[in-house]
Amino acid sequence: MPQAHRPDLLRGPRRRSGAHVAGRHLAAPAGVVPYGVAAAVITAGWAAAIWTSQHLQTGPVVQHCALFVHLASLVVGFGAVITVDWFGAQWLLRQRSLGDVLNVISGAHGLIWVGLAGLVLSGSFLDPDVEATWTRVKLVIVLVVGLNGLHAHTLRHALEGADTIGPSVLRRAAAAALISQAGWWTAALIGYGSTA
Repeated sequence: MPQAHRPDLLRGPRRRSGAHVAGRHLAAPAGVVPYGVAAAVITAGWAAAIWTSQHLQTGPVVQHCALFVHLASLVVGFGAVITVDWFGAQWLLRQRSLGDVLNVISGAHGLIWVGLAGLVLSGSFLDPDVEATWTRVKLVIVLVVGLNGLHAHTLRHALEGADTIGPSVLRRAAAAALISQAGWWTAALIGYGSTA
């Protein structure tokens, strides 16, 4: 049977919690940090990294090491994002089952957060010019990517407990993927342009 006609493509795995995804509200499952708290932690870490970058005195050796960590973090985080979004796009096109996508997300989400954290921390040692317009744009994009990733994480938890997927959740998943790709690509291009 062709995958486009398989009945399990829009069906989630067996329900493990009481979450109902067809509606508008996606509550965090038990044991998961509420979105507002996690968003505050991400924003505070982002602001602390910017503040630290303006108070560090680093030499060329430290900056070269930080640049290597920065590039390695980009490869790890962005590579994992591309993989997740590719599988997500295939699910939206009904070429993959939701279970396939959730398995990929489960394996890759740690790499995404490690990559993003590595980018933010190593960026603190690269002496960014926060007065430059493009640097400010990049910094805002990094925050948006982090908050969007957190939103995608809450969507994942809701999808794991879903029997059926409503159209509003499909739109939110597609929007999260588009924001993710736009954010990562734009930040990478700005970073490349600032060092070219």
